[in-house]
Amino acid sequence: MAAIGQIRKHYGILVAIIAIALAAFILGDFAKSGPRTPNNIGVVEGEEISYKNFSIQVEKTLEAQKQNSGKNQVEVEEAFNIKLSVWNQMVRKIIMDKQIAEIGLTVTAPELFDQVQGLTPHRYILQYFTDPATGGYNQALVLNYLQNLDKMPRENQVQWFEFEKAIKEDYFNVKYNTLVAKAYHLPKAFAKKLDEMAVAQANVDFVAYPYSAISNETVAVNDNDFEAYYKKNKEDFKQDETRNVQYVVFNVKPSEEDRKEQSARFEESFQEFRGLDIADAAKFAHSNSDVKHEDKWYAQGELPVQIDLAMFEGEIGAIVSPYMYNNSFYAARLLQTQMRPKEMKASHVLISYVGALRAAPEVKRTKTQASALADSLFQLVRKNKTQLEELAVKFSNDGGVVENKGHYDWFPDGQMVPEFNEAVVNGKIGEIVLVETAFGFHVITIDDKRDLVKKVKVALLERNIEPSNQTYQDIYNSASEFASKASSLANFTSAAEAMKLTVRVGDHISPMAVSIPGLDDSRQTIIWAFNTKTKVEDVNLFDQGDTYIVAVLSKINEEGYQSLAEAKPGITEAVKNLKKAETMVTKLNASAGKGNLNSLASEFNLKVENVSNLTFDSRGFGVYGPEPLVVGTVFAQKEGSISTPLIGKKAVYVLNLRSLKAAQAKTDYAAMIQQMETRFSAQVNYSLYKSLEENAKIEDNRYRFF
Repeated sequence: MAAIGQIRKHYGILVAIIAIALAAFILGDFAKSGPRTPNNIGVVEGEEISYKNFSIQVEKTLEAQKQNSGKNQVEVEEAFNIKLSVWNQMVRKIIMDKQIAEIGLTVTAPELFDQVQGLTPHRYILQYFTDPATGGYNQALVLNYLQNLDKMPRENQVQWFEFEKAIKEDYFNVKYNTLVAKAYHLPKAFAKKLDEMAVAQANVDFVAYPYSAISNETVAVNDNDFEAYYKKNKEDFKQDETRNVQYVVFNVKPSEEDRKEQSARFEESFQEFRGLDIADAAKFAHSNSDVKHEDKWYAQGELPVQIDLAMFEGEIGAIVSPYMYNNSFYAARLLQTQMRPKEMKASHVLISYVGALRAAPEVKRTKTQASALADSLFQLVRKNKTQLEELAVKFSNDGGVVENKGHYDWFPDGQMVPEFNEAVVNGKIGEIVLVETAFGFHVITIDDKRDLVKKVKVALLERNIEPSNQTYQDIYNSASEFASKASSLANFTSAAEAMKLTVRVGDHISPMAVSIPGLDDSRQTIIWAFNTKTKVEDVNLFDQGDTYIVAVLSKINEEGYQSLAEAKPGITEAVKNLKKAETMVTKLNASAGKGNLNSLASEFNLKVENVSNLTFDSRGFGVYGPEPLVVGTVFAQKEGSISTPLIGKKAVYVLNLRSLKAAQAKTDYAAMIQQMETRFSAQVNYSLYKSLEENAKIEDNRYRFF
């Protein structure tokens, strides 16, 4: 409905747009000047990734995701993330292929065979060929699958070849990582030193003079202080290319006139709805509701509170008159009531056929053949229902039969496919029935039922309150008026103030951000902000269906380093802390009691604190968090010595190493060597590719396409 509204509201403009589009099509690119937009989505180490190939891979992944989720559509954000994932996979493949080719790494046929059919196969094989009965890997399942592969549909064969290809590519990566990991060597002398640092424990007393002891307002800093800090820590201010935008949101919501008009129309539908026979009420609700009628049984408490009580206390045909909730109108009629079990037990044999829902590839029988087989089994079970378990194991096409032998233990009402569910609800305990569903033919024994409760079937009439075409047009006109007034950054702010609109800010937006923070579905705004034709202070109006966005490009943050002016707000506290530290160090050094922690604590109104069992690789220094300079100094001191004042992250410290428990000398450091080799191997698996990617030459044009 919103889409139709979008077409109608701009009808007057569409004719002009079409005319301009036709002219642009005829003229083509002849009138254009300047650099052309790349027709590839990226270039990695000199190899192009064409948009066509990228799109094919994205489409394959989207289809796979739909099959896995059982949904016909993929959410917008999920689709965007799939595109990001496909890009990462394609970039990785190019980078790794070049590395592997450069060093001549190969995966031999025997290696691949072992990864697929061996006793210790690839993790993908272990994941997909698990025995349901034991939960462990079953080699026979792989062999059986491969023996029957040529008899399977072409689709299954293609899937297997892709699967095998994925195993081979992953094994290439495993071999490459192993090659690098095995290059690690830790000499015994280094292992001895690492062991000492890991085992040695210090007991240290200290005085911490916290920066919070001096008020920020009393500390004066100048440009030289900021510049010195900036130069010393310049790498902290390295940045990727980003954009800053400011924007105003115009939400399209139903007006009061819209609500009145749609309320009147809903009342007309309701009067027709209440006059219908019970049999026709459900059809009417299905055809006239924004949320289609569900033919289901509701337990008490499952319906909206405004409807629930009336339906469970009323007679068949009972009505709930129109009411409004959460921007929708509702009405309801009671269609049917029934005492139904909360839970049931049943056993079954499923006989599937070609074309049935989720039929396994090995199922070759036709529907007629399946019906005949199911009827034969039905007759056998009717004569002796104890045979059902044996028949289920032998004939059932239910994937869980290996584990459950055809038995379903206490499933809730409504969980099974409708025909199966209703057969169990309406049959008697001990009865045997034959039922057809979308999955095939089921021979069912009704084993047990419990906890009868009242349930109802209800026809729900629901209409969302939508903005009218006129409301869309009015909001669009307001957004257009603001966009025309906000012709620059300064005008953007002043026009917003004059029209009493809120200006929102999105800073440091990356080109492949999913959205601007606080603004859903804003990829088109991000693409516009990164367009080479978009200049700082350019303003644009974006139509996002039920929202209009007017945005101004407020700043382009180039790749490189933040300027000192840009970094200044974020480093002010750190610069002031350094000034405080200078003052504190001077005071502590001038103190008469500088060689005694108790004297220092008394003079500066501090306290003597202690950290016990401190090791060289400790992540924190007591309650003060990470203080690497302080920890390092502890292990460089002599026992009983008092340190000079140390400038830390949270405070200025004076230390007294009370005692140091050194590591005992060993003759064998194999455990430390093994530990460090394992740690290095894990680091290789985690960060080797990341390092290769950071050093690869990558031209990323994705933001030009999506």
